[in-house]
Amino acid sequence: MISVRPFPPVGRDRELDLIRRALTDTANGAGGCLVLSGPPGIGKSHLLRAAVRIARDRSMTVAPRRAFELDRAVPLITLASALRECDPPTDAFAWLPDESGHTYGTLERLRATLEARAAEQPLVVAIDDAHWTDEVSALAIRQLVPALTSSAVRWLFARRPQPADTPGQQVLDWLIREGAEELPLGGLTDAAVGELCAQVLGAEVDSTVTALAGSLGGIPLPVAQLMTSLRVTDQVVVTDGVASVVGTALPSSFVAMIRQVLDQLPVEARRMVQAASVFDRPFGVDEVARLVGVRAADVVPLVEQATVAAILVDEGRALTFVHERIRAAVYNTIGESIAVVLHREAAAIARADGRPPMEVAGHLVQGGADGNREAVELLHTAARDVADVAPSTAADLILRALAVLGEHGSGRNPLVAEAVRLLAAAGRLPEAHALGRTALRAGLDRETEALLLLGLAEAFKHAGKNQTAVDYAEQGLAHATGSDALAARLYAIRAHALFYSDDLDGADRSGELADAIGRACGEYGASVFGRTARSLVAQAVGDLNEAYGHAMEATETADRIGGEALQRHPRIWLASAYTGLDRFDDAARALERGRQESVQLGTGWSAPLWHYYGAALLTARGQLDEAAAEADAGVAVAAQLGSHQLAVPLLAMLTRLAVVRDELTAAADYLRRMHELMDTGITAAPEDVDWAEGVFAHATAGAEPALRRLTGIFDALPTRPMLIGQDPGNATTLLRIALDGGDSARAKVVVRAADGLARRNPGLPALAGAAAHTDGLLRRDLTTLRAAIGHYRRTPRHLVLATALEDAAALTGDARQAREWRREAHALATAGGAHRARRRLEEALGGPATPGRAPESPLDRLSPAERRVALLVAEGLTNHQVAQRLHLSPHTVDSHLRKIFAKLEIQGRVALAAQVNRAANNPG
Repeated sequence: MISVRPFPPVGRDRELDLIRRALTDTANGAGGCLVLSGPPGIGKSHLLRAAVRIARDRSMTVAPRRAFELDRAVPLITLASALRECDPPTDAFAWLPDESGHTYGTLERLRATLEARAAEQPLVVAIDDAHWTDEVSALAIRQLVPALTSSAVRWLFARRPQPADTPGQQVLDWLIREGAEELPLGGLTDAAVGELCAQVLGAEVDSTVTALAGSLGGIPLPVAQLMTSLRVTDQVVVTDGVASVVGTALPSSFVAMIRQVLDQLPVEARRMVQAASVFDRPFGVDEVARLVGVRAADVVPLVEQATVAAILVDEGRALTFVHERIRAAVYNTIGESIAVVLHREAAAIARADGRPPMEVAGHLVQGGADGNREAVELLHTAARDVADVAPSTAADLILRALAVLGEHGSGRNPLVAEAVRLLAAAGRLPEAHALGRTALRAGLDRETEALLLLGLAEAFKHAGKNQTAVDYAEQGLAHATGSDALAARLYAIRAHALFYSDDLDGADRSGELADAIGRACGEYGASVFGRTARSLVAQAVGDLNEAYGHAMEATETADRIGGEALQRHPRIWLASAYTGLDRFDDAARALERGRQESVQLGTGWSAPLWHYYGAALLTARGQLDEAAAEADAGVAVAAQLGSHQLAVPLLAMLTRLAVVRDELTAAADYLRRMHELMDTGITAAPEDVDWAEGVFAHATAGAEPALRRLTGIFDALPTRPMLIGQDPGNATTLLRIALDGGDSARAKVVVRAADGLARRNPGLPALAGAAAHTDGLLRRDLTTLRAAIGHYRRTPRHLVLATALEDAAALTGDARQAREWRREAHALATAGGAHRARRRLEEALGGPATPGRAPESPLDRLSPAERRVALLVAEGLTNHQVAQRLHLSPHTVDSHLRKIFAKLEIQGRVALAAQVNRAANNPG
């Protein structure tokens, strides 16, 4: 726990006011995050303790924790320990340390628990030294902070600027970029330094004291420590209530200050404190007793003496140094030979107590060369223990083992290959690439080299660097036997990377080999992944039934085999195939079951894909508000997971949706964000990226810029009609761009592609409708457009019907018929949220039905989907409960709430409930 000191922070009135306002917002139902930043000793911990006191005084639940470097060895310990130590106590989080499931499922359950707890009482999570947060806690914080902004949860973090590359530091930087408030702490003013000196000395101070303290740059810790040193060495006297410096042996450095304090302790207490400094974590009385070789009872008075001297602090269940700088200073007072002995003894104690291997290894390394081989083995063990849930931490442990082993140590090559794989899995691609290249130049055996190349291929594929992934996969295949499990996995990853590199034939052949080899050798994960690549290819070339067949075969295999095959989530591609066949209910069921499996299996990587294909289904249904919320949730989840490559197609989808919804400013922003990600080397399918850019260009700059941007898509249509297969309505948009740009040749290409796709997939009214629609529009033939309307009426795609009705109305000479068609199209566009078409139709109909009508209540500003969420939140349901009630993901509910708060210009659930209640009591 964060211990509470009696003195309030001095010179921090502005910071305390900001903290009070933040806590007031949370007491009123709004979440948020505040990060205290500054160098060691600047007063972050003291200010955080003051915030904890304020929260307790306001009857808020407080979950305090100080993180330590060794937290990184135990996934989720930072956050779990804080929540288990809630004040007042609660058993709501008692399950956390015993949770043996997958990380994704654990975090989903933790989110629901936090929401429920915050609904009962506002909660403050306060983590000191948050830069040492373990990797899984950092992942949890990255997801939970934005997810709980509408709940009464306030996150308070204190961190120093170094080290800069820890998971904790990275997540805090990300939170600040995403809008969390950072509060940098600088040095105290001269007046505040004087006030601090008076606090420590218990008397007013004169210029001899302030002049000495003023040389320390206003940093509170050394100022307070200097005063303590002067006091315990009798170098300050108090006369008539005023303290003056009278000594001459003044300390010249922080270590010298600590040494002066230590010198005033009895010999046994000083030796105990120096021995304890080898523990860079909280420690028990019994541990330090064993370290110095005495009974625990004999250590108790020594601890009391060190506590009075402000060296140690009792945190209830353990002891720790008042500050890490004090521990480091004490450690610097012991000689190297003594430190070696103490570390060896500490290693034995840690091993006997079952401490994490990382801690034991650290002491062994510090204990001299004799322990290096064992240290390497322990670091390797520690890496294996956390690799599945914390690959970045595991990679750091292996890198540390390699450093201990030395450049020419035996057994180095397998560790290098493992480090490359872990670095790649953690998304640290430049490091993985550099280490991998170095290892390949040094020479590896064929199997090790192939494994290393597989790890690089998978990492670069999942990072969206598809051509690099192809290159690594092909290098790996040159070292594989061609018929083993490794080859199957390489072919599978190559198949997907080739698809996104626009080599459909190569992707299909590679997917076929992955499937065949995987089945033959029992590598069913590769078999399933290869089959899903073939499903993508079939969809791209326009064979929608074959796309369904491959996806269904992959799904049946995964269901039968389970394990890694099921973790490939073939239902992602099955749902896409169902959508292409207009089997929307089947697609929805596949998505729902796949999401449930993802939670059960802990495969959080797939979450953005469920949102992408869910948004595609909602778009096809003509539910554009819901589709936008689903895609927005996918972008948020991708950002939280660091899966930037999956955000690119989602941002492209949001761009297209924003154009159709007549939100061009938002569309421009989505496009900008997409380009920022692609500038890092991420690639995506042209049907996502190029199409979004073309649609936006047509809406904002006209047909000619759109034609230039869509040249590749037009040219590929005869062999790659995927854009029309995904959404038959895209055919008429492409045709319109060609016609508006005066390109009759490309207009005919669109018509032929739509006709060919319909012929290749008989029995699909939407494709037959697209063929008739484009033909009728090109030839300006009303009879053909009527046929298109008839086909579309047999599909669940309402917005393509609205477009055909609008086009037919423009061609007919029957004014009454034109008005009827436009009215029907207007109703469909309005219900679907296609506001660009709605406004165009209103103009053709002579203006809106009720021009100038102001919203009857603030809730009228909300879409139907947002209104449903708002009403349930106002009833007191948590986001998780709303998601269950409406059959949405919690992330989609988050997206709706963000938009609700923005539209209503409010913060938090309490304000929303008040708005809903006012609307109910004043119905207009």
